[in-house]
Amino acid sequence: MKLTKKKLIFIAIAIVSIAAIILGTILVIDYIKNTNAAPTQDTANTLKDQGIEALKSNDETTAKQSFEAAKTQYEELGDTNGSVDMDAQLYLLEHN
Repeated sequence: MKLTKKKLIFIAIAIVSIAAIILGTILVIDYIKNTNAAPTQDTANTLKDQGIEALKSNDETTAKQSFEAAKTQYEELGDTNGSVDMDAQLYLLEHN
C-alpha cells in the first residue's frame, strides 16, 4: 500500500493535533490543581466577609456555607482566632 504525499501530511497533522490536545489537557489539569492549592489568609478572610454580607442580606444559608468554608481554611492555616470567630458566627446563626 503506497501512501501519497497528501496522506502523509494529513497523518502528520493528525498526530500533531492529538499531541497538542493531550499537552493542553495536561496543562489545564495542572493549573486546576495549583489553583486549588493551600488556602491563604486572604481567601479565608474573603469567605468570612462573604458570610457577613450574606447575613446583612438575610441569606442565612449562604452565610453558613461561607462561615464553614472560612472555618476550615482558618483551621488549615492554624489560625485559632479565625476558627473561633467562625465557630461564634455559626453558633449565633443556629441559635437566633
